[in-house]
Amino acid sequence: MKPLPPSYVQPPRAGGVAGARAASPVRKIAVPSIIAIAVIFGGNKLLHHENRYEKLATDVTKALAANDMRPVEKEFNAITRAKLADRGKVGTLSDFVNADGALESIKEDTPSGSNPNFHHFVAAFKNGKRAEDLTVDSDGKIADFHVRPAAE
Repeated sequence: MKPLPPSYVQPPRAGGVAGARAASPVRKIAVPSIIAIAVIFGGNKLLHHENRYEKLATDVTKALAANDMRPVEKEFNAITRAKLADRGKVGTLSDFVNADGALESIKEDTPSGSNPNFHHFVAAFKNGKRAEDLTVDSDGKIADFHVRPAAE
């Protein structure tokens, strides 16, 4: 077979091999964008994000651990807020919470079908776990908050 004369050979295109199609500008932007969106949404599903009530329980637990309820007293309704002034009760709860070391995380695990104003949490501390129950009133203020040893 005879080689083709030089006039039949196409010069290579800029940035590629002769005969190869160059990626369209839309493809250059769309493919990386789709991959980035998939990574962002996929990553969000794998990470736990604290919900409103977990944040509230975390704030109350940290205040108890510090034996100072002033940072969260406005989160309690007027009836329950009066109980925060009882230094003996707050001190006892502070000792109870601190017995397991530093707070690591709080995760809500309220059973499905529960009253929408009731929230149950598992608080993980360095040396153990505690169960916490939080009940809010119709205004979203804390009406009741209990801490107890977690059932193993």
